[in-house]
Amino acid sequence: MRNRLLICMSLLFGVIEIQAQQRPQYSQYMLNNFLLNPAVAGTTDHIDLRAGYRSQWMGFKDSQTGNSIAPQSFYLSAIGHLGAYHGPNKGHHRNDSKRHHGIGLLAVNDVTGPTARTSVYGSYALNMKISQTFRLSVGAFLGFQQWRLDADKLIYRNPSETGVASPAPAIGSSSKVVPDGSLGVWLYDKNLYVGASMHQIFQSKLAFNDYLGGVGQGQLSNHYFFTAGYKFQINKEFAVIPSTLIKMVSPSPLSFDINTKVRYRDMLWAGVSYRSDKSFVTLVGVVIKEMVEIGYSNDYTTSAIGKFDTGSHEIMVGVKIKPHGQVYSPSDFW
Repeated sequence: MRNRLLICMSLLFGVIEIQAQQRPQYSQYMLNNFLLNPAVAGTTDHIDLRAGYRSQWMGFKDSQTGNSIAPQSFYLSAIGHLGAYHGPNKGHHRNDSKRHHGIGLLAVNDVTGPTARTSVYGSYALNMKISQTFRLSVGAFLGFQQWRLDADKLIYRNPSETGVASPAPAIGSSSKVVPDGSLGVWLYDKNLYVGASMHQIFQSKLAFNDYLGGVGQGQLSNHYFFTAGYKFQINKEFAVIPSTLIKMVSPSPLSFDINTKVRYRDMLWAGVSYRSDKSFVTLVGVVIKEMVEIGYSNDYTTSAIGKFDTGSHEIMVGVKIKPHGQVYSPSDFW
């Protein structure tokens, strides 16, 4: 049963032509909104480097080898801005400027059973001051996705359903590289952010070897992400930051995350999340000398898949490089 479920999961991630969730899922998205929105590039006064790793559904194992077949995702990201602020208040933060430019890089690698995907993007964002407190950023990702399928790992419990013998004959690996891009907008001030983005705008087609009874065609679907968060400063030491993420891809039902973080002196934080797929997440993190941030999260699910799942684990490490010393950025709080 688990092998059959693995095949279904793998195909759902893009091998066959369906409209399903094809983007990686992150529980700590609020620590790196650049993963979801290219317009986040340039919203900080420092260079921001982040790396993250997620292992999902840890209980899933190959019934023959006993090896884990849990989906795994790893990413590296870097964002910064072009130029420095040279206004009348020299030394003040750059966000007083009328406009500036943001750039970024993002690389993601996902592995789900016999399928794997590597995505690499560059980003550009135009960041504009629209009021005394608010700024608006408009940005885009441009890059590619490489999809890989190791057909030798496919095992069918009921060959009559596919017309292929079980196990599948040795066929080897197949890969496909397709262009990809995303668009995003980001509105923010020192206590609020609201963002929207559309991913896989080219809707590139995937065509693997036709060895699954004609089930070798696929297409990347448009994905829509909406995020928002607000910082409530309780006192000098504590702040509460609720946030939400809404995910849309047709014809799957709308899904959402609701999160709350509590920060202590901008050094320690802890939070909880609820995901509409009946998952609960606990999050903790630490900020070291305002330069290094480490976050960890653990997911628990109460849905039917929880009978096989022992939890999902995610860790993020971030480094801030401040080229101009102590510079305040309105986007640091989340």
